[in-house]
Amino acid sequence: MSKISNNIRSAVAQLSQMYKPSLALAKSVLIASAAVTLSLMGARQLGILEPVELSAYDQMVRWRPDEQPDSRLLVVGITEADIQKLKQWPISDRKIAEILQKLDKMQPAVIGLDVLRDVPLGDGREELTKVLQKSDRIIGVCLVTDGSPDNPGSPPAPGLPENRVGFADFGVDPGGILRRALLFMKPPTIEGNSSAQKHLCNDNSQVLASFNLQLALRYLQGQKIYPQMAPDQSLWLGETKLKQLESNDGGYTNADARGYQILINYRSRQQVANQVRITDILEGKVDPNLVKDKIVLIGYTTETVKDLFYTPYSGQQQSNQFMPGIVAHAQVVSQILSAVLDNRPMLWFWPEWAEILWISAWSIVGGTLASRMAHPAKLTVTFGAVLSGCCAISFGIFLLGGWVPVAAPALALILTGGSIVSAERFNKAGYGKAISDRVKQVFKIEIDQAKKEQQVAEITESDFFKELQQKKDKLRISKQETSEKTHSDPQEITASTPELAKAESQTDDYLAQLQEKAKQQKQRAAVTESESGSQTSVPIDTGSGASSAETKPDDEFSDLQTKAKQMRQRRGAQKMIKDEKIDSLTDKEDLGGKEE
Repeated sequence: MSKISNNIRSAVAQLSQMYKPSLALAKSVLIASAAVTLSLMGARQLGILEPVELSAYDQMVRWRPDEQPDSRLLVVGITEADIQKLKQWPISDRKIAEILQKLDKMQPAVIGLDVLRDVPLGDGREELTKVLQKSDRIIGVCLVTDGSPDNPGSPPAPGLPENRVGFADFGVDPGGILRRALLFMKPPTIEGNSSAQKHLCNDNSQVLASFNLQLALRYLQGQKIYPQMAPDQSLWLGETKLKQLESNDGGYTNADARGYQILINYRSRQQVANQVRITDILEGKVDPNLVKDKIVLIGYTTETVKDLFYTPYSGQQQSNQFMPGIVAHAQVVSQILSAVLDNRPMLWFWPEWAEILWISAWSIVGGTLASRMAHPAKLTVTFGAVLSGCCAISFGIFLLGGWVPVAAPALALILTGGSIVSAERFNKAGYGKAISDRVKQVFKIEIDQAKKEQQVAEITESDFFKELQQKKDKLRISKQETSEKTHSDPQEITASTPELAKAESQTDDYLAQLQEKAKQQKQRAAVTESESGSQTSVPIDTGSGASSAETKPDDEFSDLQTKAKQMRQRRGAQKMIKDEKIDSLTDKEDLGGKEE
């Protein structure tokens, strides 16, 4: 068993050594990916990436192929040619009443009149009111107030009950681009004490449905499909949920999501449904089959009225940049009907955690590619291909009805790859090692300094150090007391200096010891000389050629004599200093006495 365990340990060690560079590389990629992902999520929260994401959304809408016109709808446009032919501007109430009567005879499912009639225009006001009261197929419009006293909104045409009125307002994004549709809303309260007339579209106690939703609901009633509100306040039509847009869905960041909004899933840029002119209706040139059981929408398509919107299709177009309001309503009506009756998906979005994983995955891909490829040209081509793949996958999801981030993962791919390449070049140039060594040196100095401080703190807290401090304080106090006594009473110097006497006695003892050692050295030298004379007859030169045995005792003896002489001189000097101090202090006392 021990042999097997040793083999396993050896194999693990070899594998760890083999894959150690790969693990270090993976670690660096993961760190760079995490840093880039967190930075991009922070940028998204600040709204920095929202314009780029919305532009990507518009581009995908333009790339998407147009669908066939919705056969359930018919748009009756009031064009500039109609105005010139009728020689009326605006179209009079009588003409509007006549158009409604002709359409009603063709038995449409519902008629939507996107023409404001809050005030009389021309003659025929009573005729229009009778037509609106008589037919239950007609849905009218009003405009909601924005809350300011100068814009109280526009009331619906007289004769229309509240259940056959919808607001015609749209919510546009920054830049004036129409991407969202309001289905329900509550009119805001008008600021201040406004004297404006109260009506349905400025009554804050009412919850209003939009014009396009009213048309779709009236049509679905013929299909035995009725709206239901779920406990979470979501709108269901049959088995289809109209998902409410939230403030951070898709590429939006803190968008104004008040009311019940959906993202418009445009059907076509050119022709969302069959379209005719009002003069064709008045002249009887329209096939009744285009009207029967259909949703008919009547509204201005001329640029004179300025009921126009920028849409995702407006980008990079020199002409036809605007979409008339009546056509935009038709887009929303067709979207609702297609979702309920044709299973055409509503636009959906990933939750935030899925978007973070999506961005992080592309970041890891970019870091891995950059770490594996060293050739710049090959790396550039590969990155271009992968970036195209990222956009292609996002567009494929969009074709399935999902709007996922496009700009954020593309930036994550580029930024992570760029950071890995920059880091490798930085390390190869030697800057990384130099900076690392410098940082280590700084940390080492700080650690050593901290260690020294800790050791000093331990010493100062020890009992031994405290005892030394106490002895130091006692010596300082005794020294001060001795100095004070010296200045106050000089006669006490001889009596209060036992230590000096003790020092002198120690000095005398030391001199006696030196003299005793000198005596012993002389005796040892004499014995050495007699022994050397009896052993050999060779004369010994006592001059410069003396032996080391004789020279060494003499040198030591002379040294001892020198030390003894120095000690005597030092003792004499100390005694002289003491005598001078006593004399000076005595003179000061005498002078003090004379002055008194």
